[in-house]
Amino acid sequence: MNIWNLKNKSVLIVDDFDKMRLLIREILSPLMPQKITMAKNGEEAIELLEKQCFDIVLCDYKLGDGKDGQQILEEARHRDLLKYNAIFIMITAENTSAMVMGAIDFLPDDYISKPFTPSQLQKRLEKASRKKAQLDNIATAINDKNYSKAITLCEQRLQENPTGQTEVLRTKGELLKKLGRLNEAENFYTSLLEERNITWVRQSLGQVYFQKGNYSEAETEFKLLLKENPANVNALDWLASTLEKQGELEDSQNILQQAIQRSPKSPVRQRKLGAIALINGAYDVAEKAYEYAINECKHSCFSSMADCSGLIKSMIKQGKTEEASKSIENIQKKFKNNPEARFHTALASSVLYRETNELEKCRENLETVLKLINSQSEEISTEAALDITKNCLALDNPELAINVIKQLVNNHSENEQLMNQVRDIYEKAGRSEAGNAIIQNTKKEIIIINNEGVKLAQDGKLEQSIEFFIQAAKGLPNNATINFNAAYSMIQQMKKTGDTGKYFSLSKTLLEQGHKIDPQNQKYFQLIKLVEDLSSQAA
Repeated sequence: MNIWNLKNKSVLIVDDFDKMRLLIREILSPLMPQKITMAKNGEEAIELLEKQCFDIVLCDYKLGDGKDGQQILEEARHRDLLKYNAIFIMITAENTSAMVMGAIDFLPDDYISKPFTPSQLQKRLEKASRKKAQLDNIATAINDKNYSKAITLCEQRLQENPTGQTEVLRTKGELLKKLGRLNEAENFYTSLLEERNITWVRQSLGQVYFQKGNYSEAETEFKLLLKENPANVNALDWLASTLEKQGELEDSQNILQQAIQRSPKSPVRQRKLGAIALINGAYDVAEKAYEYAINECKHSCFSSMADCSGLIKSMIKQGKTEEASKSIENIQKKFKNNPEARFHTALASSVLYRETNELEKCRENLETVLKLINSQSEEISTEAALDITKNCLALDNPELAINVIKQLVNNHSENEQLMNQVRDIYEKAGRSEAGNAIIQNTKKEIIIINNEGVKLAQDGKLEQSIEFFIQAAKGLPNNATINFNAAYSMIQQMKKTGDTGKYFSLSKTLLEQGHKIDPQNQKYFQLIKLVEDLSSQAA
């Protein structure tokens, strides 16, 4: 008889109370884990997850100041700090809806409430472990980012034993979506629904329709889910996005407000509500959403001080300019050691003074913003770039905006909606010709760079093409086409030489960067398949 244990498993225990950490370690020790590591707060936990892979994480929800347990989970999943088959169990004394629903997109494998007995914890761990064991070699392929192989392994497992394989079915569907095989995914989910109505299957089918641009079909699926369970926050989020795509912004706002009423702790959700409410003229709703995102979600990896601008704009629109100025001061005090906060409060101040026609103060804050841009390595957001441009034009100094707009076009040249926003800003400033010239000339420069690299590859000069695209990607890190073409040259060189050691890892990094920039670009799905084929041949 096989007695379940934790042999060869590494465990991370996260709790701010020494006695609780020691108690959990005492409970687990008889199960013979390979290693038990302990962290007393969120920052320590993330540092440990960055350095090593853990099979199991047992994390208290409330950890005092800093990140809470849900924020550790969301960052670990978002940054791929957890293996696909790792187990994350949230330990909590709180059963409030806001806590449980706080990170709906990053649910733990299980919750366990304090106080608990050794037997209860062991049973939860055993149940989660047996569930994850269904994936064994499938998870290995996913961790290696060999998704096609993982799908094949899923299909083999389902043929061997078609019953009781929920985790395998879920995984296969997710992989089909990830690889852009949307028609296959649609047929897969539709066939499962023909057998019986399953919530996660219908949810996934709605997401496939959304990815395919079939928004009316997606809307139908999400509404069916909400009819069955009005508290399904995930379905509310997807329905809001679907309605937004169809231009139904007031309905989208209403759905987001329902989602936030049930689950307020997501800065992404609050930010989205703020942006849509601003467009709809619901400035009080926007103000509340941005304020919550800034003050209540500050420890989330998805928090952003860029929300300052949204908050200030919503207050300006309500005529609350004095309150807006006080809000900026409060944010500056609260986040005084945060460089991102310095940048965005200076930008928000320049926007405020532009709107109140205090142009000298606008100029002073804009100068601070531009100095901070030059000293930071990260790309500024599209909203920040547009606000800077508006300020420069309002100050009758368009030259200051040229570098900002050129960088924006470099990174988003294929986003025609954004290019139209740039044109609109220049048109309102009476400088239509200048705006069009910047866009057209920058696009031409990108085409020349891209064509030069492609020609080198076509001429068989693959090493030169690779070096050319690597340098281009450094200058245009957020241009999806450059990233994809750099990866393609590397793939061609690996196919030609049979040596995958030199470029394999870098090509995958470039592909993932391009995919992050432009998730719908089909070139990613074509190239990732070529990389997987190379990996299979090397094995």
